[in-house]
Amino acid sequence: MRVLFILIAFGMVAVPALLALARSDLPRGRRIVNALIVFLAPAFALGLIHGVPELDGRALQYPVAWTTLRLVLTGLALILPWCLYVWLNGRR
Repeated sequence: MRVLFILIAFGMVAVPALLALARSDLPRGRRIVNALIVFLAPAFALGLIHGVPELDGRALQYPVAWTTLRLVLTGLALILPWCLYVWLNGRR
């Protein structure tokens, strides 16, 4: 079951990056930059989540609130690639 969740999460990140890479109306360099931004943004967001001690599960006060915030931010990190894909392609 865990493998299935990992594959779904990777698909939520990889699909918008591949769609950004597959566009034909932009130069190749710009497509690669857009795809890298879309693909690496969740890794950066999750790195920030795991870099804060309270969000990493080491909260001394209010552990339930910190865990809830961590779950919400993780969900938002998985939606972030789609938001970036729409934002980067919606400027035209």
